[in-house]
Amino acid sequence: MLQLLKRVSLPLLILVALIALLNFKDRFGYEEAPINTTQIIETKDLGTPVFSLRRVPELLTSPLATQQLQESLLELVSVLPDSSCFAVSADSEELFEFQKQLPLNPGRTQKIITAYAALAQLGSDYQYETVISADRETDADGNLLSSDLYVIGSGDPVIRTDAFMELLPESYSFIRTSADEMADLTVGMNILFIQGAVVVNESRYDEERTIVGWDQNLKESAVIGSLSASLLDSGFDGLKQNYSQQRGDSPLPLVPSANPATRFAANFDDLLEARGVIILRGAKEINNVEQSSLVELITIKSPSLDQIAKQMLTNDDNVTAEMVLKEIGFSRTGQGSTGSGLVSLPEILSANNLPNTELLLIDGSGLSRDNQATCNLFQAILQDDRYGETIKEALPLVGVEGVVSNVLQGTPFESNLTAHTYFETGRAAMVGSYTTPEGLEMHITYIANFDDIESAQNVHETFLNGLAPILSEFTGGKTLDEMGPRSVID
Repeated sequence: MLQLLKRVSLPLLILVALIALLNFKDRFGYEEAPINTTQIIETKDLGTPVFSLRRVPELLTSPLATQQLQESLLELVSVLPDSSCFAVSADSEELFEFQKQLPLNPGRTQKIITAYAALAQLGSDYQYETVISADRETDADGNLLSSDLYVIGSGDPVIRTDAFMELLPESYSFIRTSADEMADLTVGMNILFIQGAVVVNESRYDEERTIVGWDQNLKESAVIGSLSASLLDSGFDGLKQNYSQQRGDSPLPLVPSANPATRFAANFDDLLEARGVIILRGAKEINNVEQSSLVELITIKSPSLDQIAKQMLTNDDNVTAEMVLKEIGFSRTGQGSTGSGLVSLPEILSANNLPNTELLLIDGSGLSRDNQATCNLFQAILQDDRYGETIKEALPLVGVEGVVSNVLQGTPFESNLTAHTYFETGRAAMVGSYTTPEGLEMHITYIANFDDIESAQNVHETFLNGLAPILSEFTGGKTLDEMGPRSVID
């Protein structure tokens, strides 16, 4: 009887289980997937298991890479003096910062602040316009009878002669407004005889030839030419002798013009006479003439402001920086002076949501040792949505261009970092944008003010040479070798 029950109950249990399984399938809508017997898909065996650290998402791997970067940088900044700041960012994310709110003297990297303020105030496409006018039109024979030839200065800081440009190193930017082409255009207007004189007007700006806030030693150092709204060859003398004293194996330094506007008039007079123009009277300066009373003959436009910024930063051009500062002031307040420009800069930064705290500016070039700015401000400029990219393009390429053509050669920064670097008498700085071998763009700011002058240069070079390999090895956890699956064939 017991054997009979076992034989009956076992099939019944199996039948109940099958009925339950069918009900379960119907309830949840599972259906068997059709098998396509006509298509065979060839697959490759994966060498990386499904559950592998190589498949950890970027959100987990990036913090690990960032932590390693921060540990390396923390060790590196330990060599810097107390009066220093340093910051690195990528994709608008701050990767590392060290005292970035500390106000320090940035040296000549301050030109980046001046360049940004000019772009924000005037626009990338802004052009200076130098106007050549006369009391009347020329007659049919090309004569300006009973008339002077007026050059109305616009503040263009890059009007330069061919002879002056020959003094620049080959690696420097040659962006300029050509004074020789100005003379050619004047002759091209059929001006062959001037009964009066070549007259230059510089009334757009004040007549301060240097920077009021500088100490006397800096004023007398002749590190910049004389400033003027009518500026030729950066406000230096020497064209009359074709800058012969500035050539050769032992060149003498350039000499600032005692009166740059009068020197402009005399030099332009010479350029015209070299082209056959007859001028009866000596060149001079006149500032009380009404431009509206004159007949405009030619308007000479400068390169666009983004190109002038490129020239200024690539060549570390102090004169251009001080002139641009005056134009910022003129545009904002109607007064072309250093003071009006300095008042305007913090306002422009604030209006563009950039930090202007702890900011103390004496000039536009960064030559004063009393200037103060923070790493935080420079980082904000580099990351600015509106003009950050323009500043990056204006900066020279390290190891290749301008004042940085001979620095950091043989390091990962060479040809991959656009930056303004600076070192002089215990002041050091670097501000720029670096592209890593993995294509990651980093913004870097470093400023150091040294008390120990003797060790300063060694520390500065040690820091930058140590920084280059650390940043070049950072990937952000995005390398294909770490993130992608590997096949057995690999």
